[in-house]
Parts: sequence; structure tokens; C-alpha cells
Amino acid sequence: MRLFKTLLLLMLVASLVPTVMVGLLSVSDTRELLVRDAQEMAQERVKQLKLKAEGFLAEPTGAVMGMARVPHFFSLPLEQQQTYLRALLNQRREVQAITLLGPDGRRLPGLRAFAVNDVPPTALAEHEARVSALVQGLNGLRFADGTWRPGGEAVVTFAFSVGEPVEGYIAADVSLAELQTMLAQERVGSTGFVYLTDAQGHVLAGGGGLTPNQDVSHRPVVAHLLQGLARSPDTDILHVGNFGEGDEAVVAAYATLSDPHWAIASEQPVALAYKQVETMERRLMLTVLAATLVALGLAAFFSRGVTRPLMGFTQGALQLAQGKFGLEVNVPQKNELGELARTFNYMSKQLLAYDHENRGLYESLEQGYLETIVALANSIDSKDSYTRGHSQRVGDVAVEIGRELGLSERELKQLQFGGILHDIGKIGIAESILCKQSRLTDEEMAIMREHPDIGDSIIKPISFLAAMRTCVRHHHERWDGTGYPDKLKGEEIPLLARIVGCADTFDACTSTRPYQKAMPLEKAMEILENLSGKQLDPTVVKALRGVLEKRGVRVEGHRLPVKLAS
Repeated sequence: MRLFKTLLLLMLVASLVPTVMVGLLSVSDTRELLVRDAQEMAQERVKQLKLKAEGFLAEPTGAVMGMARVPHFFSLPLEQQQTYLRALLNQRREVQAITLLGPDGRRLPGLRAFAVNDVPPTALAEHEARVSALVQGLNGLRFADGTWRPGGEAVVTFAFSVGEPVEGYIAADVSLAELQTMLAQERVGSTGFVYLTDAQGHVLAGGGGLTPNQDVSHRPVVAHLLQGLARSPDTDILHVGNFGEGDEAVVAAYATLSDPHWAIASEQPVALAYKQVETMERRLMLTVLAATLVALGLAAFFSRGVTRPLMGFTQGALQLAQGKFGLEVNVPQKNELGELARTFNYMSKQLLAYDHENRGLYESLEQGYLETIVALANSIDSKDSYTRGHSQRVGDVAVEIGRELGLSERELKQLQFGGILHDIGKIGIAESILCKQSRLTDEEMAIMREHPDIGDSIIKPISFLAAMRTCVRHHHERWDGTGYPDKLKGEEIPLLARIVGCADTFDACTSTRPYQKAMPLEKAMEILENLSGKQLDPTVVKALRGVLEKRGVRVEGHRLPVKLAS
């Protein structure tokens, strides 16, 4: 009974802790997700409204600028110019006034047009004043600050230069009435709204009870916007977040227009924006509570009948994971758990049999690879009695150097195979050159230096030798970059190739060749020390010195003025 209570307690803890943690994490994650969704929705809304506002300005601006594409517009007859102006005012109702100015910035006589019903005479003087200020030093397109008519209608004036050098200027007033209608109809939830503000924090258009030309710079959203514009006046800004406190708190987003530097803002009370968050939190808490009650009942029901056998399965599975195949678990019950135990024991025995079989296959395959590689190397060494066994020795020395450098067993095998195969390309070299007893001519040496590239081409199609290609191709590269075939320098040369190159040079010094007798190990090491930093990697040479010292060979630290033939 005490064991049952202990197991019951453990089951309860094991069930409740994950359930509560998952519930809390779910509530937290879901809240963050819903809050992020609400903010992303607000951000996406202002991005779309920004595009609409920019498109609204781009259409009349593009229509007016289209006159500049008329060839020699400022040289056309006056009547034809006036016809263009009247046609534009008739086609674009939002364009209320157009003025043409000469290159000196003065209005051209007879080239001012305006919508009589929309522009009062008193507004023409203000229009000309704004245009005169805009064209001062103008080269390109420029917008003026927004202005408001007595009825509250917002108007923006823009001007641009024509020609290079400047032939003249064209300026126009564009009404924002349609933009006002569009933004006033935009709905953000039940009580939210959007509006367009200029760089001074005055409303140009929008809803939510805001009136044109109203100063909203004190609103937290606009205040934050103006601070950003002050820091980066020429940078487009997109921001979303919570602003204000208490009942005045809102979820808001704003985005600045490219030109002019106005901004579209969206506001919605926090309580309404995150209403879905609160609903989801309540549902999740109820779900967690229900899951906790279910966990209590299940823990009492399964503690005695399930926990004990499962612990045995767990321990057995861990031992299988550690490679102890053949292990059996003892579950005497004659139910599904007992059947599972018999299946587990059968699986364990089968894994033991497969393990023995796979080990044998792997060893046979590896031995076959090695025998194939040795046979390839012997086919090279057999051409020249002086180099017989050279490839095998290079592979052995390379492995010792690699072990001294702390390489992995996989890399050591690659070194052994790479060392054995490093001269495989000599299969493609004529025997008259390969076995020549005297010094090679320059032409013969050029042919001999092709063997790394030939060897690389030979083993390239063999997938299991892919890692050894660097040893075959680059074992004659030099640390100073004067080697071949690719003139790699320093650590550009793969490490395995640097090790094989050092082992190759060492074997060349310690074996009898047509042009030299075998050297003592001490003398050979002195030569390699002299080549360190020039032909050979100093780190690899140091590792070879360590190998020889472990063999009991005394190696002095000085260098001899010796140069080996390539």
C-alpha cells in the first residue's frame, strides 16, 4: 500500500507538473500570438492605407507631370498650352489650380488655370505665394506643407522643374477631399479610426471626430511619430505598439509616406483590440483545469498496473540504446503488457543478431576497400623498383602524423587511403618518363606534374573515395604557393593534403632513389625542417618531429641549406 501511495504521488506529480506548465505556456504563448496578430493587423492596415494615400497623390501628380513629357512644351503656342491646361482640369477634378512659371520663377502670362467653382479668388494669391516659395532652387519635384480652405478642405501644392537646363516650372494645387472621404469611411473595429497628419502634427484627413487642421501633436501616437521624424527626417518609418495609459490606452500603428513626409495613423482602444485575448485566456484556463482533474483520475487508475512494467521497459530501452542487445525484461502478466514484453525481448534478440551481422559486413566491406586501394597503389609502385612500397609507407606515416595532430578515426582512415592513392595519377605517365634513371627535362617534368590532376580524374567517379581527392590532387602544393597543380597557398591547401605531402617528402628522403641514397632519419628530418614554411606546413612538420621523437630519434632544431627536387 505504501508503494502504491508512493507511485500514485509520483504519477500525480508527473501528470500535474507538465499539464500545468503546458497550460501556462499555452496561455502565455497564445496571448503573445493574439497580441502580435492584433498589432500585425494594425500594421498591415496602415501599410495598405499608405499605399492608397500615395496612389491618390501619384495619380494627379503623374497627370500634371505628363505635360513635361510633351516635346518642347514651353515652346508651344499659347493657345495649345492653354488647351492642355483646360483638358487636365476637366480630366482630374482633384486638380484645382495649375500655374506655369518661366526659368526665372515668374508666372508666365496667360498660363494659369483653376477650377472656378472650387477655388475662390482669394485663394489664388495664396496659391501663387506657395508656388513662388516652392520653385526657389527647385530641381525635381517638391511638395509644400498642406493648407486648408475656409470650409475645412485640405489642399496640397507641388511643383517640379522641366528640362535640363531648366526650361520652366509647373505647379498645381490638389484637393484632398476624396482622401478625406476614404479615410473617414475606414473602420477599425467598432470605435477605432485612421487619419492622415502632416509633419507638424496637423490633421489633413481622417475620421474619429477629428477635424481638418486640428493639432493632434499632443496625442501619444503622433508625439512618438514626430520624434521619429525629428531623428530621421528622410527615412520612411513604420511602427506599431501600445500608446497611452488607463482608459486612454490604444493599440496604434503609423507609417510615413515617401513624399511628402506625411503619416497615416491607426488607433483602436486596447480593451477592444485585445478582447479576443481575454476570451482565449479564459478558455485556456478552463481547459487546463479540466486537464488537471483528468490527470488526477488517470494517475490513481494506472499507477499500480502500469508504472511498474513501464519502468522495466524504460530501463531495458536505455540499455538497448547503450548497445546491450539481447537484454530481456521480465513481465509475468498475461495481458497486453505481457505481450509487449515478449515482443520487446524478441526485438532485443533480433537486434543482437543484426548487430553481429552488420559488424561482419562492415569489416568485410572495409577490408575490401583497403585491398582495392592497395592493389591500385601496387599497380603504380610495380612500374619502378625504387618506389615499391612507397605509397603504403606514405599512408602509414601520414596516419602517424594525423594521430599526433589529434585527428579523428575517420580522418585517419582517409589519410591512410589518401596516402596510398596519392600517386595513382602516375598510371597515366609514360614509363619512359616515370622510370627514367637520369634527371628529367623540363618537358618531361611538365608531363610528370600532370599526375595529381590525372589521379583526381581517376578517382572522381568513385564516391567512397571522394574524401581522398584532396590528398591526390593537392599533395604537391607548397606552403608558399609555388606548388602545383592549383598553386594553393598556406591553409588554402586542405589539411589532409598537407599531411600527405609531408609524409611523401619524408619517404622520398628516407628511401633509395635513382638520384639519391636513403638518408638517416635525423638527416631527413633536418631537410624537412629546412622546407618548413616554404614547401611544408610548419605545424605538420612539428607533428612529424613529435612522431620521430616518440620513436626515440634525436632531432636537432637547426636547419640545413638543402633543396629537394619537385
